[in-house]
Amino acid sequence: MEIKIALAQINVVVGDLSGNARKIRETMTAAERQAADIALFPEMALCAYPPQDLLLDKAFLSRCRETLEQLAKATRETLVLVGTVYEEAGKIYNAIAVLQHGKVLDIVRKSNLPTYDVFDELRYFSPGSDPRPVKVSLHGKSCLLGIEICEDLWDKRYEVKVSELLAERGADIILNASASPFCRGKFRERMELVREKVAKTGLPFVYVNLVGGQDELIFDGNSIALDKEGKIAAHAAAFREDLVYCSFHAGIAKEQLPEANADENGELRAALTLGIRDYFVKSGFRDAIIGMSGGIDSALVAALAVEALGAEHVYGYAMPSKFSSSHSLKDAEVCSRNLGMHYDVLPIAELYSQFLETLKKPFAGTSFGLAEENLQARIRGTILMSIANKKNALLLTTGNKTELALGYCTLYGDMCGALAPISDLNKPEVYRLARYLNESYQYPVIPENSISKRPSAELAEDQYDPFDYDITAPLVDDILYRHSDIEALMRESGDPELVGRIYELIRMNEYKRRQSAPGLKCSAKAFGSGRKMPLVNHFKLH
Repeated sequence: MEIKIALAQINVVVGDLSGNARKIRETMTAAERQAADIALFPEMALCAYPPQDLLLDKAFLSRCRETLEQLAKATRETLVLVGTVYEEAGKIYNAIAVLQHGKVLDIVRKSNLPTYDVFDELRYFSPGSDPRPVKVSLHGKSCLLGIEICEDLWDKRYEVKVSELLAERGADIILNASASPFCRGKFRERMELVREKVAKTGLPFVYVNLVGGQDELIFDGNSIALDKEGKIAAHAAAFREDLVYCSFHAGIAKEQLPEANADENGELRAALTLGIRDYFVKSGFRDAIIGMSGGIDSALVAALAVEALGAEHVYGYAMPSKFSSSHSLKDAEVCSRNLGMHYDVLPIAELYSQFLETLKKPFAGTSFGLAEENLQARIRGTILMSIANKKNALLLTTGNKTELALGYCTLYGDMCGALAPISDLNKPEVYRLARYLNESYQYPVIPENSISKRPSAELAEDQYDPFDYDITAPLVDDILYRHSDIEALMRESGDPELVGRIYELIRMNEYKRRQSAPGLKCSAKAFGSGRKMPLVNHFKLH
């Protein structure tokens, strides 16, 4: 028997049940026109992922059920597998609904519920028990579909091995509906897992992933289908909606595709661009505000914002103080002109003097220091937030992961904003991505001087960043990734004192990060919902 499957990789919005259902109907109609036997949609496609505490709202659950029933009525010959929330007997399940001929034929419940990093599914869902294939009729013949959901594939930490159980119980094919967030190297991991399952079960495997940005998460798509010999039968686009097809005859793909090569910098660029665009579009905003310092971070954020939103929707402002260098002002202007975005200069020297005059009494008897430095950043933050309010725009913060980890940022100053696009890129990664963009544009859209000059906040005379980022940034990442093994890291580093200092800076600046803008996650361990540390924390290494 030949089976034709549509891999329906769509971008949906949390809570927009009617809009998501409309998109699903349009996609399943397109699949029907192409005579697809099965249309497989991502995990929770109906309500989008992750709905979080919306799941505690009875009205939300009721609307999910109603919308699913309406969607089922629109189905015809093509068997539709759609991710949804399903409530039954007082329990809530992460589920796949099997729809055909105007009816809900079956409900498959997710067995393995993740509770690590950004996932907290046991907070809401009950696990499915006793996974079993679903019996359907295709071309007048009986077929057993092994349907599973996202984490059921990533089963190494679980007792229930869903793919193997489905195969043992007679499944003819494995179909996985996922909402798997992007991080660097994630697609290769998925491919290895899918290949492992094909090798173990001897069955073709179809994997459909969500695509789009949702808060800090970016879903990369990259849906894939392998036949029972491990040959690629279909591969959907990365970071955009796609509808692709594969056909199997006796488990062998009718057409086979070559292996795709991943470009890490290209993936990162596409991920961040998608994350920015969807954050704005899904929040109902069009315009972005950016403080242009002339440095590498603001230049990279501006370039990504222009790619995501269009140059006409990006407004950059340089705000020089008496400590600002002429080259920084020039670099900010050149970068903005290269990108074609709006640009203006708003000097703050006079405002700064007025603030210092007002603060003369409480500052009396003290020397110039952190308060005076941070005051400049807070003046700039106030100006940018005011412009954002006036233009009904969102302010983008420009800090990177290394600075955020070490607290080298100012609350209510350069940390002001609605989204932190590069807060999960360490400083060397910022430089790498900037060079990559320049190479792709085939000219220095980000000025070479912004890349090559020594970084400085320019909040005091002759001030430069107090870190060697080539050494510090990898250590920061090591501490975040190997938090449970920090003492071993100190032994291996060759400089335990430096590791200890960095650890203390990370520990002491949690209060800043808790108040920071949400950042786009693109690494295995980002600051945000996947890293939960106490604000008051007296644990020290020594």
